[in-house]
Amino acid sequence: MLVEWLVRTPYLGEMAGREARLVGALRLWVVMNKLGRCPMQAVADRLGDARAAAHLHLMLEEIGAAWPDPFCVAPPCCRRLSHDEALVIDMLRFGAAEDRPGFDRLLAEMIPADMRERLYLSASVLSRVLGD
Repeated sequence: MLVEWLVRTPYLGEMAGREARLVGALRLWVVMNKLGRCPMQAVADRLGDARAAAHLHLMLEEIGAAWPDPFCVAPPCCRRLSHDEALVIDMLRFGAAEDRPGFDRLLAEMIPADMRERLYLSASVLSRVLGD
């Protein structure tokens, strides 16, 4: 059972449209950064909102500083989320619900409290901007 849980991640097709667009934007951001290109306009086009693109950029920079291991993103064509992508979606869900204790439980074993504070604020703001 534990192995099944560890290898199982959500499919993009099973996600809400907003979350699926966000995963696509996150992957686009990573690919463009690796190519040395500014991802902001492409991400804004994908999300339909320049503010959302800016907040996603800030949150991904926070993740880069806080994550203990390299952040893993599935290839753009992959229908299944990576564990890190699924974790970001969960972070945004807790941020949207204003569930700080749940957010802390989600990340407590992985990220120190001071880093979780910044991530929670980023997730909360991004989820509000995406919800508008």
